[in-house]
Amino acid sequence: MIRPLIAAALVASTSSLAEGPQTLTIDDAVNEALRVNDQLKAVRYRAEGAEDTARSARGRLLPALSASNTWQHWDGPFVISLAPPGTPSSGVVARNINTNVFTVAAQQPVLGLFHRERDLKAASASADASRANEQDARSQIAEQVRTTYLRLFAAKAGVAIAEASIEQLQKQVQDAQARYNAGTITKADLLRFQTAVANAEQQRITQATLEQTSRQALLTSLARNPEDPTVDFVEPVDLEKQAAARQQETVDALINSALKNRPEVARAQKDAEAARANGQARLLELLPEVDVQAAYSNVRGQIFQPENSSFIGVVTSWPFFTWGTRWYSAQSAQRQADAAASLLEDTRKQVAYDVASKAAQLEAQFVVVQVAETAIASAEEAYRVTSAQVSAGTATTTDLLDAQSALTTAKANFARAQYDRAIARVALDRATTAR
Repeated sequence: MIRPLIAAALVASTSSLAEGPQTLTIDDAVNEALRVNDQLKAVRYRAEGAEDTARSARGRLLPALSASNTWQHWDGPFVISLAPPGTPSSGVVARNINTNVFTVAAQQPVLGLFHRERDLKAASASADASRANEQDARSQIAEQVRTTYLRLFAAKAGVAIAEASIEQLQKQVQDAQARYNAGTITKADLLRFQTAVANAEQQRITQATLEQTSRQALLTSLARNPEDPTVDFVEPVDLEKQAAARQQETVDALINSALKNRPEVARAQKDAEAARANGQARLLELLPEVDVQAAYSNVRGQIFQPENSSFIGVVTSWPFFTWGTRWYSAQSAQRQADAAASLLEDTRKQVAYDVASKAAQLEAQFVVVQVAETAIASAEEAYRVTSAQVSAGTATTTDLLDAQSALTTAKANFARAQYDRAIARVALDRATTAR
């Protein structure tokens, strides 16, 4: 299995290189993921199958038409002799050696329409539930792609901050080396600067690994080669600006919007309707079956049957005693309807909690961003003061490295807080509008 996968990846990579570089926005990535995702395709096919089941149930309300033709070749004609025994007679041919019976019949349910109509209601509701399930899958995939996209650029920002810190520290190492050579600082001071560079390099490697894995995950969700180097992603500036604006609606308004828009609620609602209709159908099945029948027959080769005949009539059947089989089947369907109604209420509660918790998380991220902004201002001022003190000889290299580390951490925290806020906004949008 490994070699075919490698070959497929190489073919995809070669094809991508032949096509040249491609630039994708976050909306492009979402649309492509929705187009190629196999799980979404499976959900869509199941929804289409449920709709076909509903069409099948609708057809059971209409008359059933059938046609049959029977041709028979006998070993000989059937002759009825009317002469006394022993008297020669040609007799009467009652049946020829070849016979043919052609029949066209129609049957229309009457009382059976009641439970068939409920079956149609249940099938239609199930089809609607399947479509709601498809919408739920679409919103989950879109949220996953947007989140991965934001994490990719959060890692990119982390790499940039780490590289800037490394560049600054390397200059300080060069300065420290010169001062060490001049004898103004000790070997331990020089080693502290070199250790700080190594720590910053570790942070850069960590962020670069996160960037690589996020990129691989994003390309995989687009059904592309995870190592495809030709795809370039555009920073989601609009989404970041949107996340920077505070949510104006109250939590109650967001919950009400979610209860109207979330596909999980619609799916649970339709499942409850389908279960209720199915329970009603099983109860109505306890009634007798009354059908209207009509038929036309054409008979050839049999003298005692008319060549053309037709009839119309009523057929009634009622299995009134089946040892409780049908009764308990109806009771079971009613219990399933009660269970579906309970699940609907539970889904509403879970959606309300989901919206409230995500709204709280987004609000908390605004506070985190504000704190990070304050921390950066403080760290920059602390670094400026410490640098001046080191130059004046009133502070040590350790103080300078601590200030440098605090500034780098503050910058990283601020960048991460901004992207976490955007991710929280994406989660809240999906929780309220199922986008």
